[in-house]
Amino acid sequence: MIKLKIEQLILCVFSLYFVNAQDIKQAEEFRPKVHFTPQKNWINDPNGMFYYNGEYHLFYQYNPYADVWGHISWGHAKTKDLVKWEHLPIALEEENKIMNFSGSAVVDWENTSGFGSKKNPPIVAIYTSYDATTGFQHQSIAYSNDNARTFTKYSNNPVLNLNSKDFRDPKVFWDEIHKNWVMIVAMSMEKKILFYSSTNLKEWTKMSEFGSKGITEGVWECPDLFPLSYKDKTKWILTVNLGNGNIAGGSGIHYFIGEFDGKNFVLDGTKTSSGLEYQFLDYGKDFYAAVTWDGIPNQTTKSRKWLGWMNNWQYASDIPSRGWRGSMTIPRNLYLDKDDTGYLLRQEPINLTESYDKGMCVLSKKISIDEVNTLFETNNSYSLSFDLSFSFLPQKANGDLIFQIVNDEKQYINLTYNSNTDNWIIIRKDKEINKQEYQSIQTLKETSSYSKKRKHVRIIIDKNSAEIFLDNGKKVATNLFFPSGEKSARVEIKSLNPKIKLLDFSLQKFK
Repeated sequence: MIKLKIEQLILCVFSLYFVNAQDIKQAEEFRPKVHFTPQKNWINDPNGMFYYNGEYHLFYQYNPYADVWGHISWGHAKTKDLVKWEHLPIALEEENKIMNFSGSAVVDWENTSGFGSKKNPPIVAIYTSYDATTGFQHQSIAYSNDNARTFTKYSNNPVLNLNSKDFRDPKVFWDEIHKNWVMIVAMSMEKKILFYSSTNLKEWTKMSEFGSKGITEGVWECPDLFPLSYKDKTKWILTVNLGNGNIAGGSGIHYFIGEFDGKNFVLDGTKTSSGLEYQFLDYGKDFYAAVTWDGIPNQTTKSRKWLGWMNNWQYASDIPSRGWRGSMTIPRNLYLDKDDTGYLLRQEPINLTESYDKGMCVLSKKISIDEVNTLFETNNSYSLSFDLSFSFLPQKANGDLIFQIVNDEKQYINLTYNSNTDNWIIIRKDKEINKQEYQSIQTLKETSSYSKKRKHVRIIIDKNSAEIFLDNGKKVATNLFFPSGEKSARVEIKSLNPKIKLLDFSLQKFK
């Protein structure tokens, strides 16, 4: 009898170990190598991103208890190079049924808030406090005097309350010209952005509002406002995230270009090539809630750094990861550019050199497509974690070029350049997510008409995602994909035209 119980106990322990081992294997199957992910549980919007004392800080919407949305708090991580992240304790926890929604954080260098000193300036977080009992959303603040390791919530919160259930996502910055803080915040259901000012981060005065423009199909969320320059001309960029209505369907971001005088944001009088006053930032399905880093030293209007949540509310709870759910994009540099249609934003991923395996780096001024495919075959498709860039001269006759990832179950992501229309087409199909909204066909038209001009392509593949940058980042598409059975996945490049060569080719594997 005792022997039988011991045998049963051994079997039970073995079974638990086997199940846990299987769970761990499945949980890690789709975890990317160079994209930020939580150690466990659910994440969504990036929050409170700032730079201080040699460290970039990333806060994010986080559920400490499960891999689905709920109990939203601020998770926290830091990095020195935007590549290798260190997880830190939760910064702002849900308390008394009050969750901590999206917001921003600033270094109060002049101690305008009185929470610190000029010698030791406080870090002040400005966030939406959501009362689950009443449903009201209001703006609250918290401060840190230990380099953002711990935060104290302000005793007189909230600092801004309209008794509204759809008033959220404050982005705050210091206006050096007018010597005050500026907050932009969304009235999400009214599709408005409100502008407030403050001298101390505690008391806020409404200045103006912006709305009745752009996409009004879904809620407006997570706005941002910042200046960028092209040559000697400076413009202000207002980005507004869309809960629904993005060009690829579901969640996404559109932006407006104009002027900001310290109180009002005014659209430029010029229209875009589509005749609209707004433009889209990403033509894929999975780029949302992006906001810029504050306080980067010597930051000019030449560029901004930002990242976004790599997901879509249409299926965010259904992506096939276990134990953790959600990831951020590669941090990107934002630039103001101009072409024959007018001003536009251009995005480029940051330099990821620190995470490259130098032994698996291939550079070539000119290489044939057959040579590239042989390279992929002999290196097991680089384990679906690599950075690929090249250019080519389009040919009118059979000039299509195809990049695709397929596996034995025909799950794939496909990027095709059509030489007849000068368009790029992205097709994503996947059996892992059984939702119609997940299957996607996206069209990206080049900003210039067909010519002998080189086409530039950069594709970052990292286990479960494809970030595609075309025309030096003037058109970008971000898409998740989940190739179950990664070892069976194949990377291929195809063309019916044997004259096409890949120029300035670079293929670098992630460690």
